[in-house]
Amino acid sequence: MDIEGIVIFDAAAGVPLFSRMKTKTDPSLFSSFIAAIAHFTKEMKFGGLSSFTTEEKVIYLAPRDKIVTALIAPKKKEYEQAYSLADELGRQFEESGLSSEASTTLYSEFTEVADQYLRKIQNPFITRVSEFIQNEYDGKVSIRPSLMKQDGSQGTVDLLIDAGRKDSNGSDSAGHFGENYSFVKVIDTRAGRAHIIDFIDSLDNFAVLTMRKDEMLVQPYFPARAIIVAREYDSAAIEFLKKLPQGKDRRYIDGAYLFAGFKLKGIPKDTKCILDVWEWHDDQTPVRIDI
Repeated sequence: MDIEGIVIFDAAAGVPLFSRMKTKTDPSLFSSFIAAIAHFTKEMKFGGLSSFTTEEKVIYLAPRDKIVTALIAPKKKEYEQAYSLADELGRQFEESGLSSEASTTLYSEFTEVADQYLRKIQNPFITRVSEFIQNEYDGKVSIRPSLMKQDGSQGTVDLLIDAGRKDSNGSDSAGHFGENYSFVKVIDTRAGRAHIIDFIDSLDNFAVLTMRKDEMLVQPYFPARAIIVAREYDSAAIEFLKKLPQGKDRRYIDGAYLFAGFKLKGIPKDTKCILDVWEWHDDQTPVRIDI
C-alpha cells in the first residue's frame, strides 16, 4: 500500500497534532476540512465518517475519543488494511502521551514511529522476516533504518537489531560502538554469491561521529552479528560461505582490518562478526543452515 500522508488531529478542535506528508499540504487546512466534513455528516444524520474519496485519493479516518487519525492513499481496494493501520497509529500516539492537549506544534518525536509503520506496509516480506527475527533474537528490530556511512552519506540495512545490553547497574555496557548491533540481509528470492558478497562488503561501511579532545572524529564500527535470510541459496553462495573463517560453532567475518589506520583505542584486536544463515519457508519455521 502506498500511503502518501498521515495527519493526526484533535477531534474537538480540528488542530493538527502530527503530520507526515509527501506534499507540502498545510495540515491545519487539511484537518479543518476533515473536521468540517465529519460535522456535516453528523448534522445530516449520515452516521460517523470512516472514509471518503476524491477523484484520485482515498482518505481513511480512524476516530478515537480525543483524536482522529487520517491516512491519504491512492484509490485502491485496501480499506481494511489502511483502517487497521490508522487505528494502530492512533493508539500508539495516545499511549505516547503526546495527545494530552491540543497544540499547534507538530510532534516530531512521533516521526520514527510513523515511518516504521509505513516501512511495514511498503515492505511486506521484510515485515514478516522482522517478526521472526524479533522472536529469535534479543533486542529492538528496526526496518530499513537510516545509518551514517564513513563518508558522511546516509545508508541503510534491511533490518537492524539493537540489543542495548545493560550492565548490573542498569547502565549501557561499555565497549566499542556496534557491539550491540546485528545487521540482517533479507533476500526475497534465491541468494546467489553476489548477494552474499555485497552484504559482507557493506558491513564495514558505517560509522558514528565522536568527540575526542574537542575534535570531531569519524569512528567506524562493525556489527557483532550478520544475519542472512533468503528463500534458498545456490551452490556458489554456499561454497563462498564455507570459505569464511570458522569459530567454535559459527562462521564469522573478520573485522580486525576495519580499524587499521584510525588509531582508535580500546578496540579488541579479535573484532569479528558472527554469521547466521537462515532459509525462509512461508508455511514453516525458518531453518538455520549450518555452514
